[in-house]
Amino acid sequence: CPKDIEFLRRPELRLTQNILYSRRCIKPIYKADFDRNTITNITGPLVTNTTALDLTSCSHDEPIPCEPLSLEVPMPYPKDAQYPHLLFGVASKYERMREAIPAFAHWLAGTGARLVGTIADAVPPEHQDDSTKNSFNLTLLEEEYRAAGILATFFPPKIFKRLNLKDGKPDPRPVPVEHHHFLLIKELLSVIDSSQSSQSQQATPHWLAILDDDTFFPSLSPLSHTLSQHDHTRPAWLGALSDDFLAVKAWGFMAFGGAGSFLSLPLARQLAPHLESCITTASIQTGDGILRDCIYSHTRTRLTLVEGLNQHDIKGDASGFFESGAWPVLSLHHWKSWYQAPVEKMARVARDVCGGCFLMRVRFGTGSTSEKKKRKEDESLLSLGYSITQYPGLENGLDDIDLSRVEGTWDEAGRKEKFGFSYGPVRRRLEKGREKKSWRLVDVDVDEGDSSPISESPSQSTTTTTKAQSGGQKEARGGTAQKKGKKRFRQIYVHKAAGPAVGESMDEVIELVWEI
Repeated sequence: CPKDIEFLRRPELRLTQNILYSRRCIKPIYKADFDRNTITNITGPLVTNTTALDLTSCSHDEPIPCEPLSLEVPMPYPKDAQYPHLLFGVASKYERMREAIPAFAHWLAGTGARLVGTIADAVPPEHQDDSTKNSFNLTLLEEEYRAAGILATFFPPKIFKRLNLKDGKPDPRPVPVEHHHFLLIKELLSVIDSSQSSQSQQATPHWLAILDDDTFFPSLSPLSHTLSQHDHTRPAWLGALSDDFLAVKAWGFMAFGGAGSFLSLPLARQLAPHLESCITTASIQTGDGILRDCIYSHTRTRLTLVEGLNQHDIKGDASGFFESGAWPVLSLHHWKSWYQAPVEKMARVARDVCGGCFLMRVRFGTGSTSEKKKRKEDESLLSLGYSITQYPGLENGLDDIDLSRVEGTWDEAGRKEKFGFSYGPVRRRLEKGREKKSWRLVDVDVDEGDSSPISESPSQSTTTTTKAQSGGQKEARGGTAQKKGKKRFRQIYVHKAAGPAVGESMDEVIELVWEI
């Protein structure tokens, strides 16, 4: 089969044998002054040709249309940038850290930033009992990370009995991962001190980050830029609250670690002599809470909130967030537990194509007042890297939606006391299938050549409006698509057929082919 068809035939995509397939070939126009808080408007439809494909056969001989589209996007992030001033720490279990390699590799591989981990279940033989009899090879784990391009150092736990008391007596329960999470500060400092004593050429880190094993950064470039706006030479603590205000009320005002908690090196040095005692005196026994109490008990430093770090204490369908045009998006969390999202595939567009374009919104089918009336069936909304949506059940299509508001898709999104302060006011959740039809990103790929011809029809013009859609339009200043050879970045968006009962027997696939 042709390469383009063979890519769609892979079993892991789980497509129906026959599909309806459309694609557009996108030529990015890079703009240094791109306003990420806007919605890009395109007069014509996204889908201009649809082809029925039988994926069990290779007999489709005709070239598949791929009409070009020039699209304004932000500039790419710097290639091969190095971030040795960032040191990341995580406490988890052995198998979870192995499973996490692809996600860590997306944002850590080849960056010069280092990862330090405490493997909570890698208990040395002299401290093992029946519950910790497994022995894990941390050197092998480091080699697996190194093979993925990640500079990683892993340690066994430093404590094997709880430091705090229970009813005035030693607590016999196993040491929770949360305690190892807090004690990462000691491991991070030991790595820094070891590098300095060995006269290593590695730069001294400015920021020590304490993460969960499912904390995900779409790119280190905007994170590093944001951190650089804070003084790392003085004690500083940066982070984000939970987006669930009831969680903030329950656990207190602190940096929730899933979003990423960042300590300047001077602050970490201040805390170092008090780490063990902070565990015994903390008001709550979560790692984030112990850290907060320790900082408040032994320093004058207070939390600085950083926009774009996301704890994401949302469950169920998180599409409302990802389709909201959120910006900045420095971190994501709970993406493989509380909700499901293929984040490393989603964020590849930021790494490989256009930097801050991740989750930018493009509205198609806006029509032209001078040429033709807008048609609802031509309308769609692209949330780049996540989904393409249409709104067949709304009388006026996208005109019936306030795109400045987040759609309340996740569980309990309508409870103002929980999510009003972070996402409100939310708009109502639309009924899937009837009011809203979605194509979700399922895979990405990069190849070195275009295997089928591209039509020479004129690309469509773009205009932008404000994110709140309040005010008039402004003309998009031109530029030319950058030519970077024949490499193509492919995004596959899929609408799964609901079944013959509702008139859908074939999956629908929209592919965006970026010429990079």
